[in-house]
Amino acid sequence: MIYLIQLIIILYQNIDPHKFLDGKWCESKDKECFYLNYRDGLIIYEDTDGGFRSGVELVKYDEKEKKIYWRIVGTSKKTQYFKILKGSTVEHFDGVNTKKIKKF
Repeated sequence: MIYLIQLIIILYQNIDPHKFLDGKWCESKDKECFYLNYRDGLIIYEDTDGGFRSGVELVKYDEKEKKIYWRIVGTSKKTQYFKILKGSTVEHFDGVNTKKIKKF
């Protein structure tokens, strides 16, 4: 029965990766954060002090693994990903390190 309920929940979780990325992302309220802003079909990456701002390319969304692959345009940073864990908590791989962060 529990398996059936989980399956139904998964099937009804149609995630729009563009809208999911939109928001303020932090490890915790006291840690450094960054913004991914989705407006008019574009995603913009911005650090909290506004000192760095760049476009974001959505590389792909793997529905099976619940991973959103993206990269910051115009930088040498490798492709990053968010693996959706639960609600607004994700595993963020920034090209070097992996850590859990939340949308605030």
